[in-house]
Amino acid sequence: MKKQKPAKKPARDISSLRPYLPGKTYMGGLKDLAQEVASASAALEGRVAGATADALGGHLRLINSYYSNLIEGHKTTIPDIEMALQKNFLDDPEKKYAQQLCAAHVETERSFMAALRTNRASNICSSKFLSKLHAAFYEHLPAEHRFAHTQDGFSDLPVNPGEIRDVNVSVDGRTPHGPGFEQLPALMNEFAKNYDPYRFHGDERLIAMAAAHHRLTWLHPFRDGNGRVARLFSSLYLVLAGINQSNLWSLSRGLSRKKQRYMMELWAADSPEQKNGKHWFSEQLLADFCNFFLLTCLDQIQFMENLLRLDQIEARIDWYVDMRSKSAEKPLRPEASRLLRAAFMRGSISRGRAGEILNMSQRNARRIVATLLDEGLLVSSSHRAPLVIGLPLHVLPYYFPDLYNPSVIGEQYMVNSE
Repeated sequence: MKKQKPAKKPARDISSLRPYLPGKTYMGGLKDLAQEVASASAALEGRVAGATADALGGHLRLINSYYSNLIEGHKTTIPDIEMALQKNFLDDPEKKYAQQLCAAHVETERSFMAALRTNRASNICSSKFLSKLHAAFYEHLPAEHRFAHTQDGFSDLPVNPGEIRDVNVSVDGRTPHGPGFEQLPALMNEFAKNYDPYRFHGDERLIAMAAAHHRLTWLHPFRDGNGRVARLFSSLYLVLAGINQSNLWSLSRGLSRKKQRYMMELWAADSPEQKNGKHWFSEQLLADFCNFFLLTCLDQIQFMENLLRLDQIEARIDWYVDMRSKSAEKPLRPEASRLLRAAFMRGSISRGRAGEILNMSQRNARRIVATLLDEGLLVSSSHRAPLVIGLPLHVLPYYFPDLYNPSVIGEQYMVNSE
């Protein structure tokens, strides 16, 4: 997505975001599609124990970051993002910047998702919330990177994290994008009031999420970072709609893989119609965008359903442990697969049951548990807390061999499953 530049022409005078949702002509088909998205996502989440889903979803958060930043033209790898989260950066400035952007995305999404779990009453469409989201993202970047970024590199225009823009912007330096900055306060209030998730119920909330994504990208409320904020916002909106609460599929991946279509649908829905001397948004084009957006959600749910192949996970855990048991370096006991399978399928297991599951003495069981904890194959919040499945990067190609392609995960992490 091209970055904005100060516009040389005045912005269009669009006095309202109406229509907020497509009308009755289009809503029937969209409601059917929204129900399909909700059912498919619930079915996927229902196949994974809660603690296991959280562990897997936490790692897939890196996928959200990878693809959201790829849309903006910044490419890295999953291992490099993990390095960045540990404050370990590459020497190459361009690669380091991509690492920093992805790490900022992960940290921001993680903290805001956690906050939603304790305070779901927040209106995530309010200027206050969106400004906090924008500011949080840039707080994770060094000061020298808090300037609007163009195809030629950083400009001298400060981003002003969390502040609504006070300039008109353009993606090409000629055509104005979004409303004039003077109109933003009123339009942002209109956005907050009419897209508040709690105004909608059932399938309409998903349709509102799709429509709000377009309206927010058109509003372009900040000097830079609007695309990333809009995708973070939509992920949060999904959770408030009861969808993808464990983060088992990635909206950003779907939008990235259809980037050209995504840009075209956004641009088409931007096009206003002339009514009574004023510009209004097209109801049909908004419906087309919502249809594209929901189909992208459904496509990604089905993709992850096929890719994770959860019906085969126990066999793949056995495969990994069998491979490790034959390794000359740090071999695992073959019995360890029983404990890993139990942790994955049940979500968590008490330490006292390890011996029973392994069919051995507690002393020997503790040794296996200690080894698995040291490698991160099991995790626990304390020495007395239950054991939960761990998903370190090196094990994912074995547990989920089709999850990442080499360009994303890095060639060194790929394995031969034959």
